[in-house]
Amino acid sequence: MTASFLTLPLLLCLGQASEPTPTEPPFQARLSFYATDEDLDAEGSATSFHAALEGHTPELASGLRAEAALSFFLTSSAAQGIGFVDNGSTVRLRYQPSGWEAGEGLSVAVHPLSTTRLYMGFSYPVTWERQAFPRRMTAESALELRLSRRRWDAFVALKSAPVLDDLLLEAPRRYALLAGGFLDVTSELRLAVKGTVLDRGQIPAAAIQGVELHVPVRGASLGAVWHRGAPVGNNVDLKLYTGDPTFFERFFQPETYPGGFAASVSLEGSLVSQGLSDPQTAPPQRSTQTGGAGALEARVKQGFWRAHALAYVRTLSFIQLDAPGFPPYQDFLLDAETHAEVSGTLGSDYHLQAWGLTPGLLVRVTRPAWLRNAPVGLPGSRYTAVFQGLNQLSILPEGVDPKLVVTAKATVRWDLGTVAGVLAEVSYTHDPNRTTFEDDVTGAPRPVLQPANAVGVSALLQARF
Repeated sequence: MTASFLTLPLLLCLGQASEPTPTEPPFQARLSFYATDEDLDAEGSATSFHAALEGHTPELASGLRAEAALSFFLTSSAAQGIGFVDNGSTVRLRYQPSGWEAGEGLSVAVHPLSTTRLYMGFSYPVTWERQAFPRRMTAESALELRLSRRRWDAFVALKSAPVLDDLLLEAPRRYALLAGGFLDVTSELRLAVKGTVLDRGQIPAAAIQGVELHVPVRGASLGAVWHRGAPVGNNVDLKLYTGDPTFFERFFQPETYPGGFAASVSLEGSLVSQGLSDPQTAPPQRSTQTGGAGALEARVKQGFWRAHALAYVRTLSFIQLDAPGFPPYQDFLLDAETHAEVSGTLGSDYHLQAWGLTPGLLVRVTRPAWLRNAPVGLPGSRYTAVFQGLNQLSILPEGVDPKLVVTAKATVRWDLGTVAGVLAEVSYTHDPNRTTFEDDVTGAPRPVLQPANAVGVSALLQARF
């Protein structure tokens, strides 16, 4: 009913002059194979196969077109055999009134299986709310309405999923509202803003005790981009963008080298608050936890040479935002010591036009986020948990402090015309925070430091039809 109501304004505006027939083919397919092993001396390699099919119709009526994108991963397991995992498939209806320029118009999109393409923040390292409801019982879907003009764009989206409620012993449907847009202040400067409000549902531990405690979330993201000259594409850093649903789309977009100088600088920040359970009160009470993140990125192109720089910071509460909390649905203890993650990456590459090769080098230095006095069930000891990402952590031995992580990579991109492409990288990582658990003389498991150095390889192959 809602989708029909939102498409009504499109249908009422029909009957105007049609736009020229697009030159792109009505269907495009993309097959990608990705393999990575971050440490050749240890277990943990991973492979994935991605398939995408994109299509659009000719005009259904004057100015009205439909398009769809099917994007999924092909997985296999001994228990379930071959399976499919959605990667942001979308169905969209576009309407362009007569006299409006290319790229302008009104669109209505349905994201039926996952909502990872609707999110807060702007660049991948500091994005959040790609999935709004951690305890959803079925697929999380979304409806998006967007209006695009030459110098501005505005959207509103509604995510929805049935979410388990341990107090009601049922799964009521919950909703998340996102809205935002951008404004081109000048031909070189763009400002953007996003906001969200949602309720992730009941806190499980409180529900078991018969207490109703929900997880309300409020947040905003602001961004600014300055650009001059030709577009400067992404650097070849597969690790940095893993998890982005556009990962298999963006890296093989054609890069142009018209000569001359081009540059862009982007700055963004996000602030969010959510209600969690206070671990030091009984019966459970709500505690408001705030988190934030910011990123500064610069890109430069001169002839066939490019350089990329990225610096970002994420508080520990922001890293665990979509879990939510650590432990889940709990705020940190009052006497816990937390530190934010700070990371900087500098890379450069050069395009060899005759061969279609773009070799490059990059270096990244990261001070990881960490939590001291982590509640990990080790009474009487004061351990430190080091976080590499959402629910990705290692426990340091008692008395050991976190140290900087340094990564160096050699990368190469090989473009085989418009039909295929290859990305590859060889990495060296020095991470003194790597640990494993081993039994001590009493038989109790204790964290033990592992070798800090690791050599890894990654490769991405893609064919396009």
